[in-house]
Amino acid sequence: MGGKRLRLRRFFSRGDGRLVLFPLDHGVSCGPVAGLEELHRVLSYGVRAGADGVVLHKGMMACLEKVSGPLPGIFMHLSASTQLGPAFHGKVLVGSVEEALGRGADGVSVHVNLGDDAEPQMLRDLGTVGEACFRWGVPLLVMIYVRGAHAPKPVTDEAVAHAARVAGELGADLIKIPAPKDPEVMERIARCVPVPVVMAGGAKEADEAVILERIRTGLRAGLAGVAVGRNVFQHRDPEGFLKAIVGLVHEGLSAQEAARPWQ
Repeated sequence: MGGKRLRLRRFFSRGDGRLVLFPLDHGVSCGPVAGLEELHRVLSYGVRAGADGVVLHKGMMACLEKVSGPLPGIFMHLSASTQLGPAFHGKVLVGSVEEALGRGADGVSVHVNLGDDAEPQMLRDLGTVGEACFRWGVPLLVMIYVRGAHAPKPVTDEAVAHAARVAGELGADLIKIPAPKDPEVMERIARCVPVPVVMAGGAKEADEAVILERIRTGLRAGLAGVAVGRNVFQHRDPEGFLKAIVGLVHEGLSAQEAARPWQ
């Protein structure tokens, strides 16, 4: 078994082929958003709730030292842009695979926005990171969206499917996409790429049942799980809601069963 497969097992440790990712990389793009002020506390309840993996920027990796108990898989995020700059959707690399290994990460993640003016550079960077991941045996999570001046408006399910295929073609080991509206498109995406695909949790949603039903639909369509951030760390009961998502993904709870505490 190669190093990449061993590291991937740290994210899929339950053996069911599914996972719940807890992305916490929002601080670079959005600043000190509500719910992420004390990141070590967020990481602690994320671990207690059963997240299979977290996504962090390099400077926040040190927060893991304050977390007790076994850690989940750790992706160090290599992409950055800010809302304060002139090109929010144009992500640039701010780290390397070698640095991530030195900081103790199990994998790396890269963000690509298809349809932005900077798309060619982001694809080039994805290729560079993918080559280094292959060389070092490091899992690569590709977060890929359709955003920017040249993106269709509204973004179609077909465009999302195209984005997923791009990530699969260019070497992703795990793909994160926004959830298509049509379950048949979800099924086609799951069939058309050779690696697991997780759906993004999306913008903050007030109704827990809506989020959970969306995740359940994705699982039934063949997606491998969910990457959920704001809808957990900005929830009134973040640890409890993350536990509910874990129960839905790994324990077969229905959306109604998982949402019961808040109904």
